[in-house]
Amino acid sequence: MGMKRMELLKTILLSTLVTLSLLLTWNVWSYQPASDPYDESETTVENVAIADERNSSELIQPSRFLVHGEVAVSGTSDETNINTLTSLMEEWNIYNVQQNYSFNEEEFQDIVHGSNRIEVLYPAEIPFSAYRDILNFENSSLPEDAFDRVVIDLSGQDDTPFTLYFVHYENRVIYEGRVDATHLEELNNQIVSGAATAYSPYFAHDTGERFIYLPVERREYLKYLYKMSTIDINLFRRALFQDPDAVTMNQFGASRDQYFDQSSNLMEVDRNNNTLSYVNPSAELSTVGRAGELFQKSRRFVNEHEGWVDTYYLYNLDAMDQEVTYRMHEQGLPVFNDNGAAEIYQEWGETRIHQYARSFLSKQVEIPVESDRVSIGSGYEAIEAIESIEDYEPERLQDVTVGYYMTKNSTDNTYTLDPVWYYKYNGSWARVPVIGGGDPVGLE
Repeated sequence: MGMKRMELLKTILLSTLVTLSLLLTWNVWSYQPASDPYDESETTVENVAIADERNSSELIQPSRFLVHGEVAVSGTSDETNINTLTSLMEEWNIYNVQQNYSFNEEEFQDIVHGSNRIEVLYPAEIPFSAYRDILNFENSSLPEDAFDRVVIDLSGQDDTPFTLYFVHYENRVIYEGRVDATHLEELNNQIVSGAATAYSPYFAHDTGERFIYLPVERREYLKYLYKMSTIDINLFRRALFQDPDAVTMNQFGASRDQYFDQSSNLMEVDRNNNTLSYVNPSAELSTVGRAGELFQKSRRFVNEHEGWVDTYYLYNLDAMDQEVTYRMHEQGLPVFNDNGAAEIYQEWGETRIHQYARSFLSKQVEIPVESDRVSIGSGYEAIEAIESIEDYEPERLQDVTVGYYMTKNSTDNTYTLDPVWYYKYNGSWARVPVIGGGDPVGLE
């Protein structure tokens, strides 16, 4: 009887072990690790690589620089010249950065536009925290502020440190720092000494609010024709939606598609203009934030899906409205398009992106153009045309530059880039009208 009880116990134990083993095997097979809670500050969900990542120095570039001599001013927006200057600046160590409070309006204009200095202009406000990624600062902490030009003062003694001024022109705010005199010789040799022959003569146009420096003479610019390729929209769908497989797509006619999910996130694709717009309606709108944080999160956001193509530079940074625009550039000049096909625009909420609008074009090949040189009027002619605009108010004029007007030629995705004058008026860019002909074409 004892033997039978023992056999029965063995059988029960064996059955239990088999059952337990089956349960454990089932748990291993069916086990899914708990995913990390979704970080709502990150929109990118899948690890999508569209094109490239970019660092701060690849996205921040001056629009031009001016060499103020004893009498004459020479200027250039040429990419090669700008790269020569910025390469020299990257070798510097900047120290003793502090705010300068001791100036009146006349002294302010002299600091920025006086003789014996190089004035380096940026198209957007540049936060100090982003500039630290480009130049070497010895200060452990830098101002929580931004500037739109750097002035290199060459008026001191050759053997003493020279001064850099970081200027926010509109707000009349100046910070200054020092650079060792050892860098002066190379700066004079490469930038200053040959300025009158290497660059174009510029004149100052006074709007009452600011001085805008423009070329004295007409100049020829190259015209470009590019065959463009388009980025696969599915890459953006995978990058921008939390659950790409749960996204519904509706077609509106032959050229407009809408993608949306249960969270009401919406991506609209315009195939005629090769642009897309993504909106996350649940992102709480933010009124004010720091310029440095805004720039860094806008850069990281595009880096997360490696969404940088061609040459895009920071062109507008608005910490008040939490808006950022990166603009396509050609040979150092900004490219504009009436339908947004030359820019990457972001609007941010408190922690998440609210709107992301961009081109999904990428340059494929340059096509030779028969008449590839275009003569552009002088700065005087540009100002005359601007002043002829109805209801023009001089103090609202903020900038004037030659840029490229990008237009689509047909359905084959070839685009022409024509050099024309642009002006920034009351916060918006537009083409300078031809005198006697029609209204200017507004952009942005």
